[in-house]
Amino acid sequence: MPTSIHIIGSRISGGAERFCARLVNSLAEQSKVLAVNPANSPMSELIDATVTQLHPTMRNNYDLPGMLSIRNIAKQSAPAIVQTYMGRATRLTHIPRGKGLVHIARLGGYYNLKSYRHAHHLIGNTQGICNYLRRNGVPETQIHYIGNFVEPILQPPTEELAALRQSLGIPEGAFVITCAARFHKNKGLTDLLDAFSKVWKKYPHARLILVGSGPMSDEIKKKIQTLEIGEAVILLGWCDPRPYYHLADVLTNPSRHEPLGNTILEAWACGKPLVATATLGATELITHEQNGLITPLRDPSALAAAFTRLMKDAPLSSALARSGNQAATIRFSKQAITTQYLHLYEELLNKI
Repeated sequence: MPTSIHIIGSRISGGAERFCARLVNSLAEQSKVLAVNPANSPMSELIDATVTQLHPTMRNNYDLPGMLSIRNIAKQSAPAIVQTYMGRATRLTHIPRGKGLVHIARLGGYYNLKSYRHAHHLIGNTQGICNYLRRNGVPETQIHYIGNFVEPILQPPTEELAALRQSLGIPEGAFVITCAARFHKNKGLTDLLDAFSKVWKKYPHARLILVGSGPMSDEIKKKIQTLEIGEAVILLGWCDPRPYYHLADVLTNPSRHEPLGNTILEAWACGKPLVATATLGATELITHEQNGLITPLRDPSALAAAFTRLMKDAPLSSALARSGNQAATIRFSKQAITTQYLHLYEELLNKI
């Protein structure tokens, strides 16, 4: 199996970072993998202890010592795939062609390609991103589509779940909506709060769990106060969202802009019904009323109606959850996506 080096320069634990760690850990079960990331970043804790990690400086996009360190790491590992994630790592990685190394840049968004064109190949994690690459002149032979995966999110033991519910003050019989997201304007959380306010005023047993934080944290708290829904909204900050998914009756992705939406896959992976807005990622992944409900962007009333519909229609909720879980198991499973990566690595290394 081919050696691969995975380089990411960010110091947060967002969707791209968590996927990088999942992929590294999965590849390491079948091949030799090296992880390169900043020292003391959350990435270090997400990657299995059996995987070798190196920590060059990577202070900024133009860190010359970091750039030289990355190049030396790659040369010492040849032949190998060098896969970068997001802008900083890709800008700092400049691999000469024909040296037994193939540089692949993975894109999880519609980024400015100025920082990516020096890579030998580009992976888009949606078909929409791949089409964007084509429209911007990237040769077809350099474009590859491989989606994301999430591993099955198993329900905690009943007694643990009951204790967690009690610790959050969620009463028996409450209808719980959970959303995990960075508190950023793109994530549509103010729309979600407006929608939840409409639901709660009619159905006081409803509860909303928000997992995350970010630049809009103060604005979100102020919005909750203004809407007078504080007693029904639970703010958890950054933490592992998986136990809170299993407290939910429905999971939601209310984004205004979302190239893919890992929380869509996570909803499917834990077998929960999903309500999402009509972002590019959601409309590519979800078939409305088959494996999720899609509502228009920036439309709290439509979101509220979708939540209420699932609250009242248990058969529909169950059907959406089953169909979504099948998609996660078949199309976006760990085995399926890891195999696609390994096949691509072998194909590209065989051509050099």
